[in-house]
Amino acid sequence: MKKIALFCVSYQSDKECEAYLTSVDTAVKKAANEVTVDVFVANNTKDDNPGYFGAIKRLMDDLDVTSYDYTIISNVDLAVEEDFFLKLANYKYDKHTGWIAPQIWSQLEGRDRNPQRLERPTLKKMKILKAFYQYPILDTLYHQTVYRRKRYHAEAPAGTIYAGHGSLIILTKAYFQKYRIIDYPMFLFCEELFLAENCRKAGLKVVYEPSIKVSDKEHVSVGKMSHKDYCRHNLAAMNYILQNFY
Repeated sequence: MKKIALFCVSYQSDKECEAYLTSVDTAVKKAANEVTVDVFVANNTKDDNPGYFGAIKRLMDDLDVTSYDYTIISNVDLAVEEDFFLKLANYKYDKHTGWIAPQIWSQLEGRDRNPQRLERPTLKKMKILKAFYQYPILDTLYHQTVYRRKRYHAEAPAGTIYAGHGSLIILTKAYFQKYRIIDYPMFLFCEELFLAENCRKAGLKVVYEPSIKVSDKEHVSVGKMSHKDYCRHNLAAMNYILQNFY
């Protein structure tokens, strides 16, 4: 019997959260003989909003997450497949794995959002990405031109990658034996880079496993943010990653 903790963060997304938790409940019932799942929900508000991983840290503060076989961190604009927990419970992986990235199917773009990154970004690429948020007009132009014509990688095989997508993250017990809690001080963005760098530093693998499936309904919380704030938070997060890991 696998013991799983699921931490999710909702921001003015009650309807989406309810639908997400309904999908979780259905998947738990299908795997009732294989898993127990404890669910923890953070409801961020305009007056009390510590961000994505900030809310996760609050939920984890009084818990020993090392008591769980898996810890899942997620948004709520998702739905897990009915066999999600059944597949996860029976998934065999190397003991040095810290993060399992499932298939996260984008309904908007018609593609798997994983693997998020196959390889570690170079310092040069990180500085280019930072420039997009430092000068928001570049980000606007990118999304109006190149992004719309972007060709996504072909369906990737299961295996080791650099980083998964942040909308749903499955961390193993091995990760929390190295890092007791999620302690990322940024409000939003670059969470994937933070976890990938922690795994790299600890000698833990990040693996992509497309047989474990999630459906992504897209950016419910981030879509409510102004472009100015979107770039400001991204820039702060990029600076943090560059200063601490590069």
